[in-house]
Amino acid sequence: MAIDLVSRRDWNARPPRGDYTQLDSAKGVKVHYTGGRVDPGIVTDHDACTALVRSIQGHHMNGNGWIDIGYCVDEKTEILTRQGWRSHRELRPGDIALTLDHGTGMSEWQPVLEVCVFPAREREMIRMEGAGHSSLTTPHHRWPVERRRRGPGPVRWRGPGTKWLPAGRAGRTVTRRERAWVTTEAIRHDDRIAIAAPCADLPAEPKWSDAFVELAAWFWTAGVVEGALAQGGVAIHRSPEDEAHLVRIRAALHGAFGPPADRLRRQGGGGPRWRETVTGDRVAFRLPAGAGRRLLEVAPGRVPALDFLLSLSRAQLALFVETSLAAGEAGPGGLVREDRAAAEAFMVAVLLSGSGASLRRVPPVGDTETDGWMTSVDGRRHVVPRPAEERGDAGFTIRKETYHGPIWCPRTENQSWLARRDGTVYFTGNTMIACPHRKVFEGRGPHHLPAANGPGLNSGHYAVLGLVGNAGLVQPPDGVMHAIVDAIEHLRARGRAGKEIKGHRDGYATDCPGDPLYAWVRRGAPRPGTPAPPAPSRPPFPGRLLRYPPVTRGEDVRTWQAQMRKRGWDLDVDGAYGPESRDVCRRFQRVQEIDDDGIVGPVTWRLAWEAPTS
Repeated sequence: MAIDLVSRRDWNARPPRGDYTQLDSAKGVKVHYTGGRVDPGIVTDHDACTALVRSIQGHHMNGNGWIDIGYCVDEKTEILTRQGWRSHRELRPGDIALTLDHGTGMSEWQPVLEVCVFPAREREMIRMEGAGHSSLTTPHHRWPVERRRRGPGPVRWRGPGTKWLPAGRAGRTVTRRERAWVTTEAIRHDDRIAIAAPCADLPAEPKWSDAFVELAAWFWTAGVVEGALAQGGVAIHRSPEDEAHLVRIRAALHGAFGPPADRLRRQGGGGPRWRETVTGDRVAFRLPAGAGRRLLEVAPGRVPALDFLLSLSRAQLALFVETSLAAGEAGPGGLVREDRAAAEAFMVAVLLSGSGASLRRVPPVGDTETDGWMTSVDGRRHVVPRPAEERGDAGFTIRKETYHGPIWCPRTENQSWLARRDGTVYFTGNTMIACPHRKVFEGRGPHHLPAANGPGLNSGHYAVLGLVGNAGLVQPPDGVMHAIVDAIEHLRARGRAGKEIKGHRDGYATDCPGDPLYAWVRRGAPRPGTPAPPAPSRPPFPGRLLRYPPVTRGEDVRTWQAQMRKRGWDLDVDGAYGPESRDVCRRFQRVQEIDDDGIVGPVTWRLAWEAPTS
C-alpha cells in the first residue's frame, strides 16, 4: 500500500522559525511515542489526531524553543575550542571544539557542525549549582552521565563436567556504573556528570624534550623578561633556600640548553650559555637571547600558548601541570595568577591532562593591588548532584527558574561538548508522525535533521512518532503500526534511510516509545498479521569460553564469527578469537545490555542467534 501522507498544509502546520539542517542519509529510523495520556477516542476520530499533532508542534516550538516540531544552554555558557573559550556569538561552524566520546569516556577534538541559537523570550529553565558546577539549561537538555544500574553479576565456568555456577560475587545482583544519556529534568542525585576526560587526540610522539617542557613551566610561572622583549633575554628567579627546586631548574636547563657558561669556559668551550647568579635573597638563572626567544615562542608574555599545550604528549602535560603547581607555589586553593589569560591557559592544560579544573576571581594577594585568578585543580573527573543533606557540605541545588535571554547549543558528531559557566567546566550534550487511521503526518520531512532522537542519533536516524502514550491509548493499534512501517518505507525510498529500526530509548535515558511499542520495535517492527519468523537454528554452546588473551582458536570460534558477521558486524571469519573479536563481543554485549566482559559464554553465544537484529 502506498503511504497515506497528510501534508503539513493539510494538518495546518505552523511554518518553521528558521532553516532546517539538511540530512543526506541516515542509518535508519527511531520510533517515538507522544508520552503522557492519549485519549483512546482518537481511534475513531481522525480530527482528534490532527489536533494532537498540532498541540505537539506547539509544545516543541513554544515550550522547547525549537524551530519546528522536533535542547539548550543560556548565553553565559561557553565552549572550549582550539582557539580558546568561545561564546555563542563568537562560535562558527567548522571551529574545532573539545567533545566527549561517551562510548569510550575519552575526549576528542571535532568540528562544530552547526550553531543553533534561539531568540530571547520567557522560558522555564533548570539551574544546577554546587561545588564545582554551574549550569542553566532547558529541561530537555541532554547530559552524558554515568548511572548506577543493578543487575546480575558475571557467571563463571567452574570446569569441565560442571554447570555454570556463581563464583564469589559472580551471579549475584550487583550495582555497576553504566554510561547513559539523560535530560536535565531526569537527572538523578547519584548520576556522575563528567567534568574531565583524558584526551584521545594527544600526540604520541613528543615534539619537545621533557627538559624543555619543564623549563617552559618554570618560565611562565617564575620567569621574567630582561631587557628588550625582541632580544629574548629571560631569567628564572628562586629563593636560595629552595634547594630542591634549584636542582630541578639546573637539570632542566642542562637538558634543554647544555651546561652553564662557567663550566663551558673551564672546559675551553665558548658561545652564549645560561648563567646562574646569586643576588641578595634571589638566585637568578639567566638565559641568552636565543634560548629566551624559544621560551617566549611557547609562552608569549608568559602565557602558555594553546598550540604549545596541544603539542604535548599525555606524560608531558602531566609534567607541565605538576611543575607549574610547584613553581607557582600553589596553595591549597590552587594556582593564583594576576593575568587571567595565563590562568585560563593553565586551566586548559589541566583539562587536557584529564583532570578537572575551575577558575574563579580572588582578592589581591600580597603587595599587589589587582585581583587575581585562581585555577583550582581537581583530581575528580565527575561531579555528583547530591543535595546538601547527603554530602555534609553546601551540596547541590537544582531548581526551576524563569529565564528571558537567548539559548543556544552547538552540534557536533559526538553530540557533546566541553562547556564552561561561572568558571566551572563539564561535558554536556546536545519527524514523521503515525496515527491509528494508517495516515502519516508530515513532520520535518525527508532530508531534514530531526530534533528529538537523542545525542548521537539525530544525524544518524530519522524520527517517526506513533500516536500512543503511557496512559489511555497505550497498546498501539494495527493502524499505528502499519503507518509507522509505511513511514519507514517512505523514508527509505525518499530520504535514503538505512535498515536500522530502533526505539527512542536505545542509547537515551527515556521510557519512549513505551513498553508495548518498544517490544514491537525489538521484534523488527513487522506489519500486523505477518507471521512470526521461525526461531533460528542455534548450534549448541561449545562448552568452553571464547576469550582473549590468549588467542582462542578453533571451529567454534569460526562459527561464532560467521554468525556475528551475518548479523552485520565487521569481523574477519578466521577462527582466531583475538582483540578484534573481543571488541565486537563487547559492543554486542552492550547492545544486549549484559555484562560486557568480552568473553563469549553461554548467554552471549545464545544471543548471537536469538537476539533481534536492528
